[in-house]
Amino acid sequence: MALFDTHRPGFNRLLVLVVVSIALMSLDRVGTRWVGQVDQGLGSVTDGIIETIHQPVVMVRSIGRWFGDRNELHGELDRLREENTLLRGQMQQFVSLKREVDELRALLDGEASDVPAVLLARRVGHPPTPNDHLFTIGRGFGDDIRPGDPVIDAQGVVGQVLRSTATGATVIELTSRDHMLSVVLGESGRTALLRGTGADHLVAERIPERTKVRPGDLLTTSGIDEAFPRGYPVARISKIETDEAQGFIRLIAEPVADLSRLDYVLVVTAPPDGGTSTPSGAAETIDRPAVPPATDAAEAADGD
Repeated sequence: MALFDTHRPGFNRLLVLVVVSIALMSLDRVGTRWVGQVDQGLGSVTDGIIETIHQPVVMVRSIGRWFGDRNELHGELDRLREENTLLRGQMQQFVSLKREVDELRALLDGEASDVPAVLLARRVGHPPTPNDHLFTIGRGFGDDIRPGDPVIDAQGVVGQVLRSTATGATVIELTSRDHMLSVVLGESGRTALLRGTGADHLVAERIPERTKVRPGDLLTTSGIDEAFPRGYPVARISKIETDEAQGFIRLIAEPVADLSRLDYVLVVTAPPDGGTSTPSGAAETIDRPAVPPATDAAEAADGD
């Protein structure tokens, strides 16, 4: 009877495969050099076959991912265009409303306020100083950025321009120990000085105990320090500490701006055709204080 008899082809093949498998396992157990070489060669061949078979799958997945990313980018672009159109429409409404307010102020012999301009600037790094609460932007006095100009992001106040050069500017964050600004305390209408602590929070001290504030209240710029326009969000009260012996409270607040993730900021510059231009050349020094005068602001706070 032939080995591969047509009457029992399955059994004969199975028997041969079992014998070959036992022989290969025995040789692998022995671990001779030529068996290892044969094993490596077969492994290389099988790996190549697997990679070749899997390559079309990888290509299909890559093409699908590319189309998916492309569609996602197109969707994001459409969304940004819609937001841009909406914001432009709201700005037109704002300008129209401001014109009406200025006309009413003129009728009442009031003073019309100027609309500040904002300039988009990219954060480019940190200056070579040990202060962690300074960063540099890629805009300078050539873009009409001056020391003392307020710096904001989409949420609220970030800080102020500390110095300006021809190639960029240095910004001091409001959490720095060297920064202070005047704020309105929630809905109470009272003003106070809010200073940085060098950490991630801000403090306002010697607030009369009768002041109606609570955690969660929003602190906004008062405008009396002539550094920031009135009404910009600054921080939210996170904790209130009471000094019963002195009759004052101490407010702990968290900035509303995300200072840890700043890629782009907005510099609030002087209104168009407002102010004098600065000659280009050497770096500017601070020509108006980055912090409000303590005596004036304190008197205003006590006066409220």
